[in-house]
Amino acid sequence: MRSPLVASLTLMAACAPPHPARPYPNTEPPAGEAAVESEGVVHYFDRAVDLAPFLTGFPYVQWMPSLRTNRMFVLKTGDRYELQMLDLAGAEGLASAVTVSDVDWSQRSLWRVHHQSGTDTLWLHADARNDEHMNLWTMNLKTGSLEQVTDHDYVYGFGLDDAESQVAYLPRAGASPPYRTCLRVMDVASKAAREVVCDTPALSFTWSIPRFSPDGREVFFAAQVEGDRNRVQLVAVDLAAARPSVRVVTDAKVPRTDAELLEGWLDADTALFIANDDGFRNLYSLSRKTGAARQLTRFTEDLTSATITDIGVVGVHRSPLGSSLTVIDPRSGKVAAARQLPGAADVLDGRGGRVIWSHEAPDQHFELNVQQVWADAQGPAFGRGWALGLSDAVRSAVVQCKAERVTIPTFDRDKATGKPRELHAFVLTPLNPPADQSRRLALIEAFYGGENHYSTFAHVMCAAGLTVVSPTVRGGDGFGKAFAALNDRDLGGDEIVDLFHVARWTERTLGLRPAQIGVFGGSHGGYATMRALTFPPGTKGHHDRYEFGFGLAHAGFSDIKSFHDQCNIPDWVVLESGDPARPDDLARMKDRSPLSHADLLAAPLLLTHGSNDWRVPVGESRAFFEKARALGKPVTLVEFDGQGHHIEGIERIARLYQARFDLLQRVVESPPAPKSASAAGQ
Repeated sequence: MRSPLVASLTLMAACAPPHPARPYPNTEPPAGEAAVESEGVVHYFDRAVDLAPFLTGFPYVQWMPSLRTNRMFVLKTGDRYELQMLDLAGAEGLASAVTVSDVDWSQRSLWRVHHQSGTDTLWLHADARNDEHMNLWTMNLKTGSLEQVTDHDYVYGFGLDDAESQVAYLPRAGASPPYRTCLRVMDVASKAAREVVCDTPALSFTWSIPRFSPDGREVFFAAQVEGDRNRVQLVAVDLAAARPSVRVVTDAKVPRTDAELLEGWLDADTALFIANDDGFRNLYSLSRKTGAARQLTRFTEDLTSATITDIGVVGVHRSPLGSSLTVIDPRSGKVAAARQLPGAADVLDGRGGRVIWSHEAPDQHFELNVQQVWADAQGPAFGRGWALGLSDAVRSAVVQCKAERVTIPTFDRDKATGKPRELHAFVLTPLNPPADQSRRLALIEAFYGGENHYSTFAHVMCAAGLTVVSPTVRGGDGFGKAFAALNDRDLGGDEIVDLFHVARWTERTLGLRPAQIGVFGGSHGGYATMRALTFPPGTKGHHDRYEFGFGLAHAGFSDIKSFHDQCNIPDWVVLESGDPARPDDLARMKDRSPLSHADLLAAPLLLTHGSNDWRVPVGESRAFFEKARALGKPVTLVEFDGQGHHIEGIERIARLYQARFDLLQRVVESPPAPKSASAAGQ
């Protein structure tokens, strides 16, 4: 349920399903369905894991604050997901939050809200059927009534001007690429909209929040040069021009993957934006009058979030090693105050003398802080505030892992240092390990690993007595643009070999057999899981393979070309894997597709997928399941009818976890396979 503008944009776009959603026919009942004895309780051997504390002990996700209107909006989870509102001016804790509508958001996607205080109306970026057919909606907070105000194939993002009299948004047209996206501006009162300017193949509009200039005459947003995700530009459009055109305001010669204008301006001429021109996300200023951009900070960690307050820019720069909550002088870029935090922090909103920021770590659950910021003769400082988080009882129930940061050597050298490359990882071990050593398993995260966040998945696994190893393989976030680009045009290549080296380290360090070590992941990680289990030796001359004991793949794609053709992020596929219009690239895409090597699957594999998934169509899991099953391979597919890219709701989440534990229990109960030569490189 996280917003795509907060989370990684790698696979956040919607993809049209290949055919209408339906449960997949299977001769066996869906794994785990009979084993769930009561709602929210799942089993692994003699351990009963109650998911209720994890899902309802602190049942709040997707915090959307507005210090401008003193309101906080948040989703309260459970059997139903309720959109709730909290008055920040007189907040007495979450008990005073009120539900603002009867919509069940576990059945729909909600990415962002904007509270329009004058009419007490919410503007929402949402869909109607959990299919990520994203459009704009309004909700009357007095009556709870919801109204759809746009009807496009897909809306990338929206933003209102300071007067809240007009809204700019970026609707995309087309069921398949090439798409056509236009900047449109709607009058808030009448809902009448006009098309201002459209993109071209040379400069395509993309995901961003359009920002108005203080006078409401210009709109700024992000675009890509020739659809290249490495050539993102910040652009501006003069709404008052007789023939509006797109003006690039960043240096088009500099490669970058991020360009994001902050909300609010320093003055009528000066805006602030975040971009990663130098390899890391840093703060820049932009003169509207001269068009000149100036780099203000030079952090060697990504500035992940920032907001403008009365005492300066409050932001967080961080890596998976920790965070720094800082006050930055918006004119000079100097850090005026800083607070070091061990986990991942982010600034969610700031205004006047207040800031709202979050903090979590692999062994610390999410915490929300509302804090005063002020300045005196000694300079800026963080003052008093209040926090929202778990009770001690719930914390003891949901923190089931001990987290340790480690480095794991892999196969190559870091060109920047000349030293052998080491991968950052977190190892999460159970506080209550199993007495029976045969039930010890380790699950390695295939992609999106190494993040300094609390993971419900990891702590549920730890509650069952299992260990999770979460590495940042090449191509992952958190270590700058260059590291993230290491798997460009190499999807399913060296990133998978990294996993093999993590697995061998896990063997040596934890004293496990390959049969006790598995791989898991979702989306790109779901693909990587299938790829790791079907990796053909000889890829890129590595002659490497690892005999994982099992795999858990959620919402992964199994055929790169098929995914390219169905999904609305073909630019991501081209960046990561190549252009299918080129024969050599197409051949590599086919060879790197798990579907092409299903015959190599030897370990039990569980595929899970929502039937309404538009980011990665459910047909990707179905195709692999059908081929592997026809070959007699150990594969199981469990579909979740009506669900999208994520599975929501206690009953469905319990079914998902029980399916996973059923497979893991079968792995432990199976006789060990004869040792093979597959663990090459040991």
